[in-house]
Amino acid sequence: MTHKEMIFRLLLALFIGGIVGVEREKSHQWAGFRTHILVSIGSCVVAVTSLMLFKEYIQYVNLDPARMPAQVLSGIGFLGAGAILKTSDSIRGLTTAAGIWVTACIGIAIGFGYYYLGFVSCFLLVMTLYTLKFIDKKILLSKTSTLYINTKNISNVTSEVIDIVEGNKIFIKNIDISHDEYKYWDMKITVVYNSKIELKEVVKNILDVDNVIKVGYE
Repeated sequence: MTHKEMIFRLLLALFIGGIVGVEREKSHQWAGFRTHILVSIGSCVVAVTSLMLFKEYIQYVNLDPARMPAQVLSGIGFLGAGAILKTSDSIRGLTTAAGIWVTACIGIAIGFGYYYLGFVSCFLLVMTLYTLKFIDKKILLSKTSTLYINTKNISNVTSEVIDIVEGNKIFIKNIDISHDEYKYWDMKITVVYNSKIELKEVVKNILDVDNVIKVGYE
């Protein structure tokens, strides 16, 4: 393998990892642009190294060129597990963890010189990430937002806020409650709802609840 071919494979792995990472970065995931690039390049390095070792020492010892890449796919599980966030009643990061694993697989394919397989896999991966998001937003008409509520009395407010939200046919995905240094309570509610629903009206109703200081959403 020439140096030019080696550099080309590494740059190609960088490019493909970056394409996948951009989508995750836009989704505000912890494992984003740089993480996917590093995973793809690292996997490519392992595949190239394994292939070079196989060609160099095949006359002296029986080597398996798939042995080192297999360890990458096993070890990538630790990185994927780090991308998964478990909260009180929800799990986030499963798509990102799966994307990291597939990116590693594509990097290995590029490292072994299977460019067509790498490009097709990258295309399918990116299309899956973007298309499913489009289907979720446009066809299923669902949106995900986060409500931020500041209150003086969390015990009474929580039940009333839940009744208002669910009364507007909005699904509550997760609730996080924290207490600040000024003895106020902050509620962070992740909701999923039909895009036809006006979230501004729901916010106005929550503001009318006693002891609610302010409400924001994004």
